[in-house]
Amino acid sequence: MSYLEKLRKSREKSQVAYAEFALHTKKGKDGLFCFFEGNDNAYYVPRIKRFTDNYYPINCGGRDKVLEVYRLITIHAEYDKYKKAFFIDRDFNEPLPPHNPPIFETPCYSIENFYASVDVFKEILKNELHLSEVSDEAFQVCISLFTQRQQEFHQATILINAWYACLIDIRNKTGNQTGVNLVDKLPKDFIHFTLDSVVQKYDCETIKHKFPQALEVPEDILNIKLDEFTSCEQYKTFRGKYEMEFLVTIIEQILQDSSNAQKYIKHKIKFTFGDKLSNEQAISLFSVYAETPETLNDYLILLHSKDS
Repeated sequence: MSYLEKLRKSREKSQVAYAEFALHTKKGKDGLFCFFEGNDNAYYVPRIKRFTDNYYPINCGGRDKVLEVYRLITIHAEYDKYKKAFFIDRDFNEPLPPHNPPIFETPCYSIENFYASVDVFKEILKNELHLSEVSDEAFQVCISLFTQRQQEFHQATILINAWYACLIDIRNKTGNQTGVNLVDKLPKDFIHFTLDSVVQKYDCETIKHKFPQALEVPEDILNIKLDEFTSCEQYKTFRGKYEMEFLVTIIEQILQDSSNAQKYIKHKIKFTFGDKLSNEQAISLFSVYAETPETLNDYLILLHSKDS
């Protein structure tokens, strides 16, 4: 599928989401209508259900599609009476200005970043891999591996993150499309990831070869972004799907080591779901352990207060 065809398909998603909402209202449904990017409802729904069980999840596609559905709904005054919640990732964009009705925007890159901290990893070790923080040596070994490899992972991915962030900046300033449609995982062979180390295997020329249709990023602009990304909270700032890829990969490699080489983990760790996970599976499976920002709690409390 060409880049233009993908754009056309994404536009269709917003129309379908809007039509689904309109159909709900025609059938007299009354509850909280929740508009999500992709499959983000796996993260949001357990948090929404703390406040209400009367909700309707609607998948819009990407960030721009949620905003397009928001526009389609808010231009019709007859929809003002319905309770609505809109959830988007910030990505590499500037924060949205205040909207009425309000929109929730992640304070980090995306929901996947809520899974990427060492504290979340500790919860996964304790509750999914069943390692004791006080009696299992493997627990501390895993924490050490996570912190060391994550630091190396960030060093190895800072270039592609900075480059893509520059593309978003250029797009937002000029209106030109980036020419890039990133998938969930890093391009094959961009890094070499083992429990021993994470090594960068690409450079600017590799990126240009991989994404020949991408906008040109001036070297001075890229260097400014690299400086900015060197001193930020990287697990929150970098592209969330890559952060989730790190989490999934290190869990897989820990499980494989415990089953085979036992170089780091000296006994087999049992994991109900085997030793292979997709990003989407991880979002659902580990949702209960993921961070919940105060801004999200505030947003849901505000919606609940209007419902009372």
